[in-house]
Amino acid sequence: MPNSSIVITGATGYIGSQILLALLSRFSGQLSIRVIARQSSDCSFLESLPVDVVRADILDPLALNEAFRGADTVFHCAGLISYTGNFRNALYENNVVGTRNVVNACILNNVRRLVLTSSIAAVGSTEDGSPASELTTFQEWQRRNGYMEAKHLAELEGLRGVAEGLDVVLVNPGVVIGVDQNNSASLSSSNEVLRLIYQGRLPLCPSGGTGFVDVRDVADAHIAAWQKGRTGERYLVVGHNLLFRELFDRIGSLAGSSMGPVFMVPDTFGFLAGLGGEIWSIVTNSPSFISLESIRISSRPLSYSNSRSVQELNLRYRELSETLMTIVT
Repeated sequence: MPNSSIVITGATGYIGSQILLALLSRFSGQLSIRVIARQSSDCSFLESLPVDVVRADILDPLALNEAFRGADTVFHCAGLISYTGNFRNALYENNVVGTRNVVNACILNNVRRLVLTSSIAAVGSTEDGSPASELTTFQEWQRRNGYMEAKHLAELEGLRGVAEGLDVVLVNPGVVIGVDQNNSASLSSSNEVLRLIYQGRLPLCPSGGTGFVDVRDVADAHIAAWQKGRTGERYLVVGHNLLFRELFDRIGSLAGSSMGPVFMVPDTFGFLAGLGGEIWSIVTNSPSFISLESIRISSRPLSYSNSRSVQELNLRYRELSETLMTIVT
């Protein structure tokens, strides 16, 4: 959809920056792109790029209304990730209220399409262990997890926008990994954990599993959803479903890996690690992905179907080995 005016929230982050670079690469000179960034955000990544930077916060409705003026499409990628209990209110504020403000600003400005970055965290889980789909029901146990609940409620805000006439498409990536060497903002805690495994510094493996996807595939999925996605629909974006033990094995087989023996996380140790993450988050007032809830989730063998994204968005996912090599080299 060339000659469009695009607005991106969260463009200085891991996913948002990748979407921005993909748009600039594919539609050079055909798009007018505006980036929404908080006053506290480091925008040095954007200095050499042909984009307009607007300092605004998704928690400031008036600033968003002004920032979205004249926009054809909004990619809403901004959000907060944390699994510790003390960030539950902040998760709601940023992910739910922030999305509510984005939806309202889109409606007010007659934005043609909103592409909403969600997560597999917002998707339900199956009772029999089969891969979850876009239609799988959100479970009661998931509501105890602040991040999962917030992402689920954020999706409901997007669907409320659909009911009010806004064209919204939802993209639900798995655990996003991989490094784009051409993107200086291609940084994430997940990649740091995988490097520790590769270096043999993290020999403890959870018993569960989940879905993983390359960050470049996530950017491709957002652009495809913008161009082809159906209004009000989710698209699960997962390249590989793996037990964590399988992921460790794949990392250990990479050239140069220093990974030694791997041990399954004992229940007692897992509890202590989760408790330590909760305390660290309270003391530092920083989000953490290590918590009592994240330890519980990591013991579940979760998996997800990517059939809809393959069939309707024509996505082709990168090989896992290719993605892992971008992280460790």
